[in-house]
Amino acid sequence: MSRSWLKIAVCLTAGLYLAPAVNSMQWPQDKALPQTRLPDTLLSAQAHPEEVVVAAVTAIREDRLADADRLIDALLTERPNYRLAHLLKGDLLLARAQPLAGIGSGPQGDEKLADLRAEATVRIQRYSAPPPANAIPANLLQLNEAQRYAVVIDAGKSRLYLYRNDNGVPRYVLDFYMTIGKLGFDKNREGDQRTPLGVYFVTGHMPREQLNQTYGKRAELYGVGAWPLSYPNDWDRQQGRTGSGIWLHGVPYDTYSRAPKASNGCVALSNPDMVALGGYLLPGTPVVITPSIEWLAESDWQIRRTAAQAELEAWRSDWESLNTSNYLGHYASDFRTGKTNLASWKQQKASVNADKEWAKIRLEGLSLFSYPTNDGDGLLMANFEQDYQSSNLNMRSKKRLYFKREAQNWRIVYEGSLG
Repeated sequence: MSRSWLKIAVCLTAGLYLAPAVNSMQWPQDKALPQTRLPDTLLSAQAHPEEVVVAAVTAIREDRLADADRLIDALLTERPNYRLAHLLKGDLLLARAQPLAGIGSGPQGDEKLADLRAEATVRIQRYSAPPPANAIPANLLQLNEAQRYAVVIDAGKSRLYLYRNDNGVPRYVLDFYMTIGKLGFDKNREGDQRTPLGVYFVTGHMPREQLNQTYGKRAELYGVGAWPLSYPNDWDRQQGRTGSGIWLHGVPYDTYSRAPKASNGCVALSNPDMVALGGYLLPGTPVVITPSIEWLAESDWQIRRTAAQAELEAWRSDWESLNTSNYLGHYASDFRTGKTNLASWKQQKASVNADKEWAKIRLEGLSLFSYPTNDGDGLLMANFEQDYQSSNLNMRSKKRLYFKREAQNWRIVYEGSLG
């Protein structure tokens, strides 16, 4: 997304009033704000359609209807299937006869009109209340060297953010508007039309040609292509969640974008945005879907990451020491792995350690995530390759741990191998 005029857009929208209810969104007439003129560069091909919409909404709010009309006409020439732009064009035509009460000032009560208002609201909020400059999502605690990029999705604000792995520090690359499930987030069962919350990984890419061969006419729903995610993951299965086929994908070609809540559970982006994002996605790219993003200054993020690393290191060190009591103290009372509960796990590990004279354990390729949940408690997720050597057994394996808060301490609630 071009940022050549982003500062202008932010300044123009800084005072934009958004009513809590989408269908009561108004055009406030705050004459105290400067009547900044929009440069012709906003009409260039470099301007993202969303930025043009935000600028046009601001122009309408400031009663600069000619500027708004010019912007929307240029946008519709470039993107004739952009329904929100058509709605704004209708408002501009109506404004010639009467004052505008809000976005979509025509007949009330239409579901499609409400969807377009909702889309306008979340798009404008991105510019009127942007994330803190240089802030890092708390979910991305540590990326390994193979994870060149990571995606964080703010399901509550219909926003997707892409971050680059800069020697372990996530750096902002771009962000896009996106669509989630018709009934919101926190998926629990197949067909509930909700988008899951959690940490997932891209498993591959299905270009449009492959979708056509597999799904026929249904492939139109996915636009330019699809990038499947690893839902359900091991934690989802442990919690009894069902369903599958959660993808990042495009939208039908007869529209530019969909409403904030319109999919069957997938995350959908406009086709141009999906193509842009797809250039960064590889198998294994992390995709975090969270109800909201906690933004951290880099110094606070470093503190949070160091604390998470220390928890994992304490577990590794106690395991390596063969101090079975200390090692088992890292596990939660409701720990399970497969059909094994904590009591069985303790018995098994005590028996294994009793036969060992020494052990050496190394963790490689570590990634750490603050794992989002809808109850706000959250988990800590660790992924790594484990090099285990001991007096009677040597082995390498890929492992994943989930920690939960128990008595103010992180305790392992699930442990499993990865293939």
